[in-house]
Amino acid sequence: MYLLYSCCFTLAFLMALPYFLVRGFLQKKYFSSFRQRLGRDIPVEPSPGGIWIHAVSVGEVLAIVPLATALRARFPAIPLTVSTTTHTGRAVAGQRLGQLADILYFPFDWRFSVERVLNRVLPSTVLIAETEIWPNFLRVCSERSIPVLLVNGRISDRSFHRYLQIRWFIERSLRLFDRLCMQTESDRGRILRLGAPPGRTEVCGNLKYDLQVPEGIEPWLERYRDILGLRDKSLLLVAGSTMEEEEEQVLAAFHHLKKENPSAVLILAPRHPERFGEVENLLTTRGFQFQKRSSLDGKNTVRQGNIILLDSIGELANLYALADLVFVGGSLVPRGGHNILEPALFRKPIVFGPHMNNFREIADYFLSHQGAIRVRDEAELSLQLLRLARDPQLRGRLGEKAFQILQASSGATRRILDHVESVLDRKDRKPESKELR
Repeated sequence: MYLLYSCCFTLAFLMALPYFLVRGFLQKKYFSSFRQRLGRDIPVEPSPGGIWIHAVSVGEVLAIVPLATALRARFPAIPLTVSTTTHTGRAVAGQRLGQLADILYFPFDWRFSVERVLNRVLPSTVLIAETEIWPNFLRVCSERSIPVLLVNGRISDRSFHRYLQIRWFIERSLRLFDRLCMQTESDRGRILRLGAPPGRTEVCGNLKYDLQVPEGIEPWLERYRDILGLRDKSLLLVAGSTMEEEEEQVLAAFHHLKKENPSAVLILAPRHPERFGEVENLLTTRGFQFQKRSSLDGKNTVRQGNIILLDSIGELANLYALADLVFVGGSLVPRGGHNILEPALFRKPIVFGPHMNNFREIADYFLSHQGAIRVRDEAELSLQLLRLARDPQLRGRLGEKAFQILQASSGATRRILDHVESVLDRKDRKPESKELR
């Protein structure tokens, strides 16, 4: 089975290689991570007995920040390693966790590259965030009696239907996890249908609800008020994690908002860094006056059309704290939506579109408890932004309710910490038998 999987993985890798080579040359990406993902040039000193957390990209990294912080506090003598798959994920991991953990790229799922990295990191326990199922990695960890825990596990609609088609294979991999900590009962039900062992699968909640306001954020915010020219009482709309064909709709809604609020400011934050140039071209060709975040140093003021293109990595989550209104992107277009919990942490009124499949349970819960507003299209987005702009008390009620929902749903970090501690306590005992065939 594993030979067949490795052949398929290699074939898929070779087919995708030209695409990544082109993007690598054009966007200066991927080359820096390639050798690490082959198990070479690992920036970690061997420290046996550590904890390794894998988080694919930015969203997963932000989700595991409270967990990594809590692990460091509970187990201060145990080395901590965090891996990512994407360049942006690694950048954010370095910013948020660089002082707590070693940061590296996750290896390609060939046995030789996995073994090289494991020989370097020498973990005693591995935590994999969300639902990353890498059969060769899991098998090698099992052979070495390294417990692997799936934390913050979730199964999206699309992934579930894909996995069902290869259930015979997925089931074998799921049985290699020591523990599967799922976000919701729905996620637990889905992964059980895929063959996860019931005795090792439970609902622990969503780590993303355990967000905490970063220490010392106030001086940071004061600095950014200066940089962004927000010293006046301008109404600030932050449109976060926007996607292709969505920016135009946000800009149209902002145009209506600005007619009634001439000093209104828009921070437009595309989801993917490789689209910064594309969105800049859109703003230019459509005649919008704007400034790029990278050009602002505190001496400039935001008065060139009152639009800021956030062409930076890792700043969006904290910039929500400055907002009066928040639109969370990937939701006006069928891309599954993005995380609404970050603005909720700062008590902000949240608006999103109809396409929140990737965050369905969270979105539905917020809507049912009056903690967010869902709009169907550009026209409704315009109306709701105007309504919120006119009513500060409504903004306050929505933001406070969002924060209360966030607080009431927290606790996943503590439950996962207890599982990690249990695993570490029984490391000297014979591990559970796991299927390797």
